[in-house]
Amino acid sequence: MKFGIMASHQYPHDDDLGRHLDDLFGTVELAAELGYDSVWTINHFLSNLATPQPISMMGALIPRSGEMTIGTGILLLPMFHPVHVAEEFATLDHLSGGRVVLGVGAGYRENELDAFGVDPDSRFRRLDESLRVIRGLWSGERVDNDGEFYPLEGASIGVRPLTPGGPPIWVGAGGKLAVRRAARLGDAWYAPGNSPNPTFLPKHLALYDAALGEYGKPTEGIERPVGVELYCAPTTDRAVEEGLPHARREYSTYAEYPALRWQRDRFDELVVNTLLLGSPEMLVERISALRDLGFNHLIFRPGWLGMPTEMVRASLRLFATEVFPAFR
Repeated sequence: MKFGIMASHQYPHDDDLGRHLDDLFGTVELAAELGYDSVWTINHFLSNLATPQPISMMGALIPRSGEMTIGTGILLLPMFHPVHVAEEFATLDHLSGGRVVLGVGAGYRENELDAFGVDPDSRFRRLDESLRVIRGLWSGERVDNDGEFYPLEGASIGVRPLTPGGPPIWVGAGGKLAVRRAARLGDAWYAPGNSPNPTFLPKHLALYDAALGEYGKPTEGIERPVGVELYCAPTTDRAVEEGLPHARREYSTYAEYPALRWQRDRFDELVVNTLLLGSPEMLVERISALRDLGFNHLIFRPGWLGMPTEMVRASLRLFATEVFPAFR
């Protein structure tokens, strides 16, 4: 089992962004020292939180992340031109020594789609076409694309990626059709582990595996990442007492967007079914259940809005010391 962290670079607009970023960079350096496997950046536009952009953040994290994989978790691909993404991630692939993953999704926030003039009904077609263009450019061959959105004729990438064929592509998806799309287009399905429905992950994982088989792709020896919320303390009562107020604040902020209002209304279900707030022993049990489903790369947000940096780092240290050994 691999373990990664979200570089949750989202902060209240009135806060000191420089201080927050310095704290975050120190936390990533600590995670690298502790043996975490990956670090992931966030993408939003016109947000109700100050959210530095992910490609810039990846460039800043490369020299601070040791040997960790660095990826986007996730990039809102319909808001970007695929030529831009192909060139940027080929460059990051070189700068990182081949440690980059392109994690993508279609987006859901209406204000973001409106700002970029993206018809919500077109975002999945854009995702599909973008990934075809990106993979074509990363091949190093000239690309002709007569698609709906990104016409190209004889296009050749300026910087070929260091990784043959380009960095791995993970596709974030929640709906059944989107999970099938992840199987068809991606190298991994980045599964959201925050559904309040306890049957979501097993049902959608079975759907993903079936789709892999249909598309002639292997189901063994592949990355199976899942994103969760996690906070580790010496006892479960203390983890809940320390972590829950900050998690509630962050989810309430997300719920200001219409598509996520359910997270406020069903927050108590999220706490029971998906928020991993607990002692090392409790977390070993919960993560073992995810491993038994087939997931092998757990990625978690190590803290939420307003949580002091020393609490975030104490959780990461305790988790690495007491939980890693059960899975490595």
